[in-house]
Amino acid sequence: MSYKLSSREKNLLIIGLIVIIGFVFYSFVYSNLSQRLENLKTQYETLTAELSRLNMIINNYNAHKGEIENAKKEYAKLKDIIPPNQNALFCVVDLKRLLETVKISTSSYMFEPSQKIELGNTKNMGDQFYPYYLSSRQTWNCEYENIHSILDKQPNFAPLFTIDSLNMTKAENKLMVNAVIKFYGFNDPQSPAREFVLNKTIKKSPSGKNNLFK
Repeated sequence: MSYKLSSREKNLLIIGLIVIIGFVFYSFVYSNLSQRLENLKTQYETLTAELSRLNMIINNYNAHKGEIENAKKEYAKLKDIIPPNQNALFCVVDLKRLLETVKISTSSYMFEPSQKIELGNTKNMGDQFYPYYLSSRQTWNCEYENIHSILDKQPNFAPLFTIDSLNMTKAENKLMVNAVIKFYGFNDPQSPAREFVLNKTIKKSPSGKNNLFK
């Protein structure tokens, strides 16, 4: 004998199914969807804040672009005058180039270890950033005009150098000159290593033949 549900029972069953389906939907679908929407909202807010920050940086750069470009040019000039991470090898090259321009010969290219220069305005930059110099004791046998020429080179020669302890004695028709020459550098771990510029540091030596293979 089959049992028939009454209209009331059918309505209660339908209501129960609706409640169960609603609970399942809320527990497994709506909660996950709500969490995803919340995550997307957080990501959107983060990206919006980052976009706003980048726009501020871009606007600030555009507003000071001229000053920044000028600062870059000045820094490039300064790097030529006081090279970052200058070492004894480059000092030898610089000394050779300097002496060749004033026609003074030397037999010594020895440089003493670098000496840190204590300056008040560089202390705030940290222990890794500081100026220094490397010195070489020189003996030259040359004319007075050569000494005058090398002294005149000091303001404009790159990199920066100074001549200290200049002592001159007359030897026959020339001067015997004892001097200490210093080249300056700046310690900067973040700066790339200095590179050789071959056309500045190495002169071509004539071979005596136009074609070496003939």
